[in-house]
Amino acid sequence: MSRGEVRNAGKAILYTVGLFAAAFAIGAWLAGYAAPGHEAAWWISGALLAVGLVVGLKVLEAAALLAAPFWLAKMAARWAVTGKPLDPRKDGDRHDWIAYLLFVPSYALFALLTGAGIGFVSGGLGFFLSALLYGAVGVVLGAVAAKILLKHALDAG
Repeated sequence: MSRGEVRNAGKAILYTVGLFAAAFAIGAWLAGYAAPGHEAAWWISGALLAVGLVVGLKVLEAAALLAAPFWLAKMAARWAVTGKPLDPRKDGDRHDWIAYLLFVPSYALFALLTGAGIGFVSGGLGFFLSALLYGAVGVVLGAVAAKILLKHALDAG
């Protein structure tokens, strides 16, 4: 492992931990509006928005596992035709849009369901408004998280 790879791995870890901390803080802050005065709801909301990042990554992982046989068949066909299994083009970022398409809606849906659950706590915004608030924040945070994870965490290893 070269010195540059160690630096990139350390940067990826810092960005990922920071992303989890930001998701937790945003979830706890949102619970201040959705369930004011309920400290347990703040902790639960923050924890669920942080766990939502893992759920989004697991959606990406499941999609990769489902698509793997097709990619392997494509590689085998290319190998049979050209004698080289890998595509000679160097545009590795051409499939990033698929990751955004899967990660952002899955994280936003998880955030929406979190908001709906927090909305049942008495004295807050209620079920519907809380779910909308969390869902909207989930779309924005999911887009930011996908950008950070694709740029730093997944590139490092």
